[in-house]
Amino acid sequence: MSVCIIYHSETGNTRAVAEQVATASGGDLIGVRDLANYSKVGMYLKGARRAMRGDSADIEPAAIDVSGYETVVVGTPVWAGNPTPAINAAVNALRGIEGKPTVVFCTSGGSPRRTLDTLTVMLAKRGADVRGAVPLTARTAKRPEAVKPLIDLVRQSRREMAAQ
Repeated sequence: MSVCIIYHSETGNTRAVAEQVATASGGDLIGVRDLANYSKVGMYLKGARRAMRGDSADIEPAAIDVSGYETVVVGTPVWAGNPTPAINAAVNALRGIEGKPTVVFCTSGGSPRRTLDTLTVMLAKRGADVRGAVPLTARTAKRPEAVKPLIDLVRQSRREMAAQ
């Protein structure tokens, strides 16, 4: 059972969670890079404004084919209560997501606000079968016990796929 973990990370928190999921699941990591290359100040001033509008960024990789995977995980930082423009673009760049069990997560300095709901709706509109969502904070992102509920959701999705 193969797992694909797609994530965007500017400060390393979301990447730390994605790496823990990859290690626990034997999954493949796909880091999405925003080609805007924000400075720390620009990330908050320009990036947050774009996130609030639901904008998409120019990203690398420009297309993400998940047709060969059985489970997909998507992770984003929270920018102004929303997924990042890079993750908005990544969702649009997905190929083969239709019907795939999908789990989402976010990392934030505080409250995730509507990030997980927004990401879930975006993926559902693309045909993904979103099975769950886990919010994490920057303080807990590197702690295995905090990431365990996310790993458990991924494992549960894999077991359900294997049983079908």
